Amino acid sequence: MDSIFETKDRDGVVVRMSRKTYERHLPTRPEMADYIEEARITVEDPHLIILDEDGCHHHYRLGLGRGKFKNSYVHVLVYYRGRWGRREGVVASYWLCRGLIEGETVWMAMQH
Repeated sequence: MDSIFETKDRDGVVVRMSRKTYERHLPTRPEMADYIEEARITVEDPHLIILDEDGCHHHYRLGLGRGKFKNSYVHVLVYYRGRWGRREGVVASYWLCRGLIEGETVWMAMQH
């Protein structure tokens, strides 16, 4: 699989963003072309992680937006799967937003 990035999340689980996911988002969210590094940072060191009803983890981080997105969260949706005793994460989507989804808070940074 051709990856845009591969990193480890805050629990040490490998998370990948595929080129296919990246290219799928550019037509509707062209600003995200400039936020690859910020998406990686958000996976590695989020301010907040929310688990949705479908079992996906929403990683949020403030302070990485620029220009009109200065006060926005970088929001990275990670789907975790396990095979043969190993767990890995795949970035399903990523975008900039001002609000949070509803769900279970599974982790929150003490300060940000």
